[in-house]
Amino acid sequence: MAAEAPVKLWLTTYEAPRVTGYHAHETGQLFALREGLQVIETPSGRWVQPPGWIGWIAPRCAHAAQSFGATAGWSLHIDAQAAQVLPDGPHVFAVTPLLGGLLERLISLDPSDALLEPRRARLVGVLIDELAASGPQSLHLPMPQDRRLAAMAAALANEPALADGIDDWADRIGMARRTLTRRFAAETGLSFAQWRQQARLLKAVELLSLRGSVTAVALTVGYSSVSAFIEAFRKHFGCTPARFFEEGREASQSALQAKKKPA
Repeated sequence: MAAEAPVKLWLTTYEAPRVTGYHAHETGQLFALREGLQVIETPSGRWVQPPGWIGWIAPRCAHAAQSFGATAGWSLHIDAQAAQVLPDGPHVFAVTPLLGGLLERLISLDPSDALLEPRRARLVGVLIDELAASGPQSLHLPMPQDRRLAAMAAALANEPALADGIDDWADRIGMARRTLTRRFAAETGLSFAQWRQQARLLKAVELLSLRGSVTAVALTVGYSSVSAFIEAFRKHFGCTPARFFEEGREASQSALQAKKKPA
């Protein structure tokens, strides 16, 4: 990022959940939460963002957003040229110790001091480089584009405990099982079973962020036992549900200690 490029950073606090309809920004947007949870949606997928993760929306990418519970965090807008090395759609990045340190320093700089603008721009440049080099995400649920498959996927994403199997859905949407299986995998990159488990786990993250008990959440998203849910969660995210949120809050806490102001 060029030293003279403007860096617009806001610290935000909302006491109640928010729903924002489809919109787009001319700039790219990075954002993170210290508390609460946010879900970003486009026609091609859903991205769940708890504390400890950095969300990204590319310039001119139409998206909708929904927050759950009270939220507090930051939002950083960067120009389209600087954003070229980042994904051209939504993405969620894990906060590493280095990213946490960069964010802590960036947020600590006085936003009203124009003399600090070149320093802010350099820090954001390093931040973008680190994000561009980061590993794959695990908080994305791809959505199919076929109208019938999209309706099925939306129903399952919203109520992942629905017991209907693939044959039931094939009959319901008027599509042969073999066609459903082939098209669904082609449009999402996942088998029906893989996608359904990912939908259940991402819904679980949403419910756990609202302080739901592990037992209640496991049953709500369709697991027959708590142990099966914890094992599936651990395999997907690399840790237990309790540790997932502990790590997220620890990763984001130090970077968001600066004085907050309402948006």
